[in-house]
Amino acid sequence: MKVLGYNGGLDGYPSKFDTGHDAAAAIVVDGKVVAACEEERFSREKHSAKFPRAAIEFCLKEAGLKDVSELDLVAYYFSYPQMFHSGKYDDNSSAMNLLARPALWIPNTAMKLYNRFAGYDNDRSRRAFERNMGMRLRDDRFKAVNHHMCHVASTFYDSPFERALCVTLDAEGESVSGMMAVANGTDINILRQTYAPNSLGYLYAFTTLFLGFDKHDEYKVMGLAPYGNPAPYREYFRSIINKAPDGSFSVSPGLITYLMARDGLLGRDNQSMYPPSMVKGLGPARKKDEPVTQRHMDIASSLQEALEDTVLHLLTQLRKETGEKHLCMAGGVSLNCSMNGKIARSGLFEQIWIHPAAHDSGTSVGAALYGYHNLLRQPRTVNKKPQVYLGPGHPDTAVESALVEFDSKIKHSRPADLYEEVSSALANGKVIGWYQGRMEWGPRALGNRSILADARRDDMKDVVNHAVKLRVGFRPFAPACLAEEADKWFDMTGLPDSPYMLFVMQVKDEKKGKIPAVTHVDGSARVQTVTAEQNPKFHQLLTAFFKKTGVPVFMNTSFNVKGEPIVNTPADAVRCFLNTQIDMLVLNDVVIVKRPEVAEALAASRAADKIHTGRVVDGQISL
Repeated sequence: MKVLGYNGGLDGYPSKFDTGHDAAAAIVVDGKVVAACEEERFSREKHSAKFPRAAIEFCLKEAGLKDVSELDLVAYYFSYPQMFHSGKYDDNSSAMNLLARPALWIPNTAMKLYNRFAGYDNDRSRRAFERNMGMRLRDDRFKAVNHHMCHVASTFYDSPFERALCVTLDAEGESVSGMMAVANGTDINILRQTYAPNSLGYLYAFTTLFLGFDKHDEYKVMGLAPYGNPAPYREYFRSIINKAPDGSFSVSPGLITYLMARDGLLGRDNQSMYPPSMVKGLGPARKKDEPVTQRHMDIASSLQEALEDTVLHLLTQLRKETGEKHLCMAGGVSLNCSMNGKIARSGLFEQIWIHPAAHDSGTSVGAALYGYHNLLRQPRTVNKKPQVYLGPGHPDTAVESALVEFDSKIKHSRPADLYEEVSSALANGKVIGWYQGRMEWGPRALGNRSILADARRDDMKDVVNHAVKLRVGFRPFAPACLAEEADKWFDMTGLPDSPYMLFVMQVKDEKKGKIPAVTHVDGSARVQTVTAEQNPKFHQLLTAFFKKTGVPVFMNTSFNVKGEPIVNTPADAVRCFLNTQIDMLVLNDVVIVKRPEVAEALAASRAADKIHTGRVVDGQISL
């Protein structure tokens, strides 16, 4: 049986908001995910919310299907009737004052009625699919699945567990901001749900905006947090997060309602109006062009601590309540790698699985797997070796076409020993674009669309930022490490491995000086462990570098520049290479360098670029 799942492409007024970001598609054939990719990789529009036609067509082609008529089911990640659910008011009103309650109840009730009379039902989604794909479906071939159920299905059905506790947390999906369930076989038993505006995802997102960053910049705040001290603002965050003995929590619904209403009326570009209580507790909001001061670092640190404490409080009680030994997590909050590392080290669970595309893109896989197992009632076989290289691969002819297209700007060769040549270049301080096989599924580059550099050099973080990334300098770069050597270099407590770069752990004290380029200010690192089975070529390159240097680690960051998605085609890779100071590009077995005149012209044009060191000077970081 063949099931397509997709997300994004919302129809009508919801498409005007940030609801449908990170559009993607995935296809399941006889219980196996055979393809999955974000639409942004094709459209080159980062976080694209548009209908993912190109991603869908890629999935159909990868599954050997001519069009959607050959599918047994199309499953969508969003159910319009679940918007403005009464639970939003029922579950939050008791934590709001009398003046704030109408601000939630009136628009929630009014919009619920509007949706009902304006035809915002699941047939609307089916019609939008048919319109975008140019083909009709029988009604029983299209099903909408609740957003958080898709998150649960994505992480559990793709996990190596027979049964597990499943926890999903994000800003909001339809009306729900969190789902807690126990999954066993193909059964998913929901234990409880949290409804927005009670939302850890919204709290982190709005504080990110308060700190002067853009939407989807929560990872910057996570990277900033280790520079700060949580103590100065600890009491503020404790005052707005109420934790109950049963593990539940309430994130100041009045505050979040205010901020949601502000954005709904004025838009997210107008960040001048924050409630007096927030300004009193945190000070004035930072403007985007202002330096990041110690106060901002402390706010980030306090926010991160509050998130970790609240989620650990929830998980501790759920572990006692269910007795489950395995944990599966998804939802945008689950991309907080620092939090994930704390959970792993807590010892609450024997094993933890986090879906590699835990954000909204992953709901496409979840919709497809839920459709296969729950709607079509097909059995589940536990996948002990989940696959992450599910995106597009391109034939050698595409590489040859790129070589011809850019011939006047590049020189290329096919070395007899690729791994010797590339590992030597890395050891000599060169920055390498590494492009191999099928693209990774999810937001992390995991060795097939990566930029690589020597982690031993203290200045390499600055070099890579200057050469290509052009991103805020306080953000850490991640290490890729041979899995068989990882526990000698990193504290792997609670983690047998970390193949998807989703956990922050401490670098061992005696190793910090050996890999300074990937060791964050607090001595931590977001590690990717690499096995020969998972990625043979990447493992072979790491092995060659290890033999040459005695260090089984190098820096691995995504192959893109600031503001653009990860490169997709060989031509994308060459364009990125030519517009940056990456020293060498490897396309499969082809090594590419710039012609001297091109390299000289680029170096001259970039000579005045600012290097974002990320170092704190006089208590602040200039951006």
